Amino acid sequence: MIVALICGIIFSLIAQAVRLNTFDKIIATALLRSTEVIQILLFAIAVSSVAFFAEYLFGGAVVEVKPFYLVGIVLGGILFGAGIAFLGYCPGTMTMALAEGKIDAIFGYAGGILAGLLFTVVYPSILPALGPNFGAINLYPKNNVAAAILVVA
Repeated sequence: MIVALICGIIFSLIAQAVRLNTFDKIIATALLRSTEVIQILLFAIAVSSVAFFAEYLFGGAVVEVKPFYLVGIVLGGILFGAGIAFLGYCPGTMTMALAEGKIDAIFGYAGGILAGLLFTVVYPSILPALGPNFGAINLYPKNNVAAAILVVA
């Protein structure tokens, strides 16, 4: 866990140094005018997948996949995308903006926390509207050798 924290801090410092958290870069990525943010995020995913696999292999992580509700995923994606477009931050860049003292990030965090609390409260009553339960869809294999091949690929 300490290694993950240190890696996250290093990644955040690099991302902040190249101004990855600016509204212009996030919107340029959303409009497909720039691939800089996508490249940096894919690099971060590649590094973190290797780190996660190592933690998983040594028993430090558990893979627990939640049920897949198609309507819920689509609606959640729309709300998430609208939040990114409205604020100009994704969750990681919003944290950087908050650390820089930007006021809009405080409202973004407050909105995210309130939306999460609201969803938790109404979840049992909206569950039927989320569509059929397709079960836990997991691309992570149970076999460690197959998982290693997936991570390296």
